[in-house]
Amino acid sequence: MKLRWLILILMVLNALFYSWRQGIFESWGFAPDSAREPERTLQQIQPDNVVITRKNP
Repeated sequence: MKLRWLILILMVLNALFYSWRQGIFESWGFAPDSAREPERTLQQIQPDNVVITRKNP
């Protein structure tokens, strides 16, 4: 019976963590730090001119 409670608690905690990571609790003041860096895109010089090619062996 203890194992069932443990599994239930872990599932609830997992659901809460997932909700927190998705920003559902942001309106209550609980949100993860953003890992995005939009200022790096602004610092790029003509990023559309970059061409990625494959090296031939």
